[in-house]
Amino acid sequence: MKKMITRFIASSLIGLQLGASFLAAPAMAADRFSSSFYASPSTRYSNTEQASPLPAYGAQIDTYFTDSMGNILMYVNVLGEVYKPGQQIVRQDADLSTLLSIVGGPKDKANLKKVKLLRYKPDEDGQQTYEINLKEYLETGDRSGFIELKPSDTIVFPEKKGLDTNLAFRILGAALSVATFIRVSN
Repeated sequence: MKKMITRFIASSLIGLQLGASFLAAPAMAADRFSSSFYASPSTRYSNTEQASPLPAYGAQIDTYFTDSMGNILMYVNVLGEVYKPGQQIVRQDADLSTLLSIVGGPKDKANLKKVKLLRYKPDEDGQQTYEINLKEYLETGDRSGFIELKPSDTIVFPEKKGLDTNLAFRILGAALSVATFIRVSN
């Protein structure tokens, strides 16, 4: 009888742990920017008015344009592991830090060491692709590695390669629970 009660308790604990770990995964993966402040930092709380996208009407894609307030603006494209990827309108003096805040920041899976900037047209020196270490900037605040943004630049935030630690810990926890159950039942 004592052995049966021990098995019942062990199997109940395993069931609770497995259920909790797999049910908690979607909640952990939920958007961390759910409040209105973080959802759109550039439009609601900015001290300058955000321009709405303007129709091209034959305008060249690699040019600057102005809004009704006289700000010089440009389109840039942001792809990859950010919260709001897509085409963004930014001021001509915007840098990668500003752009990162407009797109809601990097996701947890973003590889900030290997951010790529792809030019629509090559620079004066012929270079069209740059690799930028934004992780270094976030740790030190040093903007010296930033490249000046130009119209129609594409910035790509790649996904980290490697092991997903959350998944690894959940699998390890489940394996330990099964091992404990087997040990208790013998």
